Order: sequence, then structure tokens, then C-alpha cells
Amino acid sequence: MTEQELKEIWMNSSQAERIQVDLSRLVMDLKSKLNHIDKVIRNRDIREIVAAFIGIPMFAYFAYDIPFPITRIASILTVVWSVYVIYRFRKLQLSRKNEDLTLPFKSQLENQKINMMAQHRFLDTVLYWYAGPPFLLNAAFILGLGNPETLGYSSGLKEHLPFDSGSKITLIAFLAIFYTFIVWLNKRAVKKTLNPLIADIQRIQDQLETEE
Repeated sequence: MTEQELKEIWMNSSQAERIQVDLSRLVMDLKSKLNHIDKVIRNRDIREIVAAFIGIPMFAYFAYDIPFPITRIASILTVVWSVYVIYRFRKLQLSRKNEDLTLPFKSQLENQKINMMAQHRFLDTVLYWYAGPPFLLNAAFILGLGNPETLGYSSGLKEHLPFDSGSKITLIAFLAIFYTFIVWLNKRAVKKTLNPLIADIQRIQDQLETEE
């Protein structure tokens, strides 16, 4: 049923019938929004998991190649953090309640709300598991870089590392801005996307309860 057909039915209906039409419209809008956000979430998960898999061998090589102890420890911990990120995303994926059209409509709605609330918690806490840890580890990595001449460090990687104080401060400041932006983006997604979706689901559930 199209939106225009719903409008025509609504105009020629009784109050009770109009409530049904309004509910149908809410359900249609909700389904469209859920389909869109499911696609966004799938793309995000693939992107983040691939990035974490790339980071594991990269920082493992840094730990092997760079001789400075603090930088080496930060690299190893970054590998551990990358594994943890993959675990967090996979755990969320596996806990997701799949769409099951054989269930009663109320149960389907409740499953969708559970999924959206899980995403809400996931994004609302990114500071503590996704943004904060890598910022601290990257800062330790950078500050741990000492004088390459002291340890006779002459790897080809040397030219790409910030050894002077000015470069270190600039890079850490950039990372602070970058990770702050990441947190802001996720908080914004919670406020602008997930909260309204959860509210829409709750509104439909309330209308269904009222009709009983």
C-alpha cells in the first residue's frame, strides 16, 4: 500500500479507522528507516573489522622493528586492542536478533527495539573502548620514540616517525581532535538516529497496547 493510498483511506475513514491508518503509516516509515540503518551498520562493521585486521600485522611489525621500549609496548597493546575491537563487533553481530516473520508482530517489534538499544549502548560508550584506548596508546607510541642514534636505529621506517618534540606535540594534538570528532559523531548518531528509532518503535508498541 502506498502513502497516497493511506492518505485517501484516512480522509474517508472513521476515527477508529484513522488510528489504524496512522499505525500502518508508522509501521511503513519504521520499516524503511530500519532497512536503511541495517545497511549502514553492516557497512560500518565490515569497515571497522577490516581496519582492525590491517592494524594487527602493522603494529606487530612496529613492535618488532622499533627498539624503544615504551613504543614497543604501546605497539603490542595496540595489537591486543585491535583484537578486542574485532571481538566487540562480532559479539554485537552475533547477539543481534534476526528478523523472523513467523513471530507475532509485537515480538518482531520487541526484537527490533532490543537490537537498536544494543546499538545505542555500543555507540554511546565508544569513548571508553574505541576512542580513548587508541588515543592513549598512540600518544605513548609517539612519546616513547627516543633518539634513534642512541640505539643505532636506522630502519627505513625511521624517516616516517616523529622524533622531534614539535612533531610529537603536533601529531598528538591532531589525534586528540580526531578521536574527539569520532566520539562526537557516534554521540550524534545516538541522538539523531537511534533515539528517534527507539521512540518510533515504542510509539507503535503503545498504540498496539491501546487497541487491545
